[in-house]
Amino acid sequence: VFYPSIMANSCRKLIFNIYLVFYCSAVIMPHICICSQFTSSPIDQFNKDPRAFPIATNGEIFPWHELRLPTVIIPLHYDLLIHPNLTSLDFVASEKIEVLVRDATQFIVLHSKDLEILNASLQSEEDVRYRKPGESLTVLSYPAHQQIALLVPEKLRADLRYSVAIDFQAKLADGFEGFYKSTYRTLGGETRTIAVTDFEPTEARMAFPCFDEPLFKANFSIKIRRESRHIALSNMPKVKTIELEGGLLEDHFETTVKMSTYLVAYIVCDFTSVSGTASSGVKVSIYASPDKWSQTHYALEASLKLLDYYENYFDIHYPLPKLGRFKFIIVFIFRTCFDFISLYM
Repeated sequence: VFYPSIMANSCRKLIFNIYLVFYCSAVIMPHICICSQFTSSPIDQFNKDPRAFPIATNGEIFPWHELRLPTVIIPLHYDLLIHPNLTSLDFVASEKIEVLVRDATQFIVLHSKDLEILNASLQSEEDVRYRKPGESLTVLSYPAHQQIALLVPEKLRADLRYSVAIDFQAKLADGFEGFYKSTYRTLGGETRTIAVTDFEPTEARMAFPCFDEPLFKANFSIKIRRESRHIALSNMPKVKTIELEGGLLEDHFETTVKMSTYLVAYIVCDFTSVSGTASSGVKVSIYASPDKWSQTHYALEASLKLLDYYENYFDIHYPLPKLGRFKFIIVFIFRTCFDFISLYM
């Protein structure tokens, strides 16, 4: 007796088994092989064969040879201070990164591209608690992998937290990646400059030294210095503004949710905005140059509807208290969808 259903089931099982074998050999096994590269610590790999490692720009041996960062150190929190100069078209900045050491190591490797590192120092938890000065770190650079290595005087101990402080500076980028300059022309013919970020997929390293891979999620506290004629925007609402000497203002923003570096955003400009509130209570703002402010209302109306739609579609409440977009509704449509997914991965 011929049973078509049994034959069909057998064929499906055969196809499934073939697929399973292919999946294991093509997808799972390479990951196992990759993971096996890191069964020994980076220090052990370096001590075993230093000649297998690349040469840094100063001629010394760079202590890491992989394109991906080592996972022995993970970032927990970034404290960023950025001061762009829209006249000289450059910026100076400083950061403190709180890191957790998962395995003992004598160096910290992170991403940096086209940044001039002025100095770097390290504090242990005890140093931070008793306000002791940090120990100066030697900085090695390997531009081929867009990485820097911070060499510590004493081995970092596992399961402890440290604070890494880095001062740096750079030119505002010319393209549309990293922390870059952009211009627009007023109705009167004046050309004005603004400073904008776009870190997707791997360009946060052009704005600040960081662990610029999606795996390394952290919280971000951002401060931006600016002139009084400009405004500063970032992912989170502004907490306060401090007046500094020389007429400068320093905006402090709330700490972000835990997220990848490519989701960090900030801008210094002279734009104006129109705002509204979504049904879930999220404040939505559309920013545009002053001459284009009258064209922002439709974008705001559409944005409020789209945010409600995405929250219902994904059944996820938008995780931030505000959402700001510039006057390009197509950017809002795709970027908001991507933010929803990225913040929960």
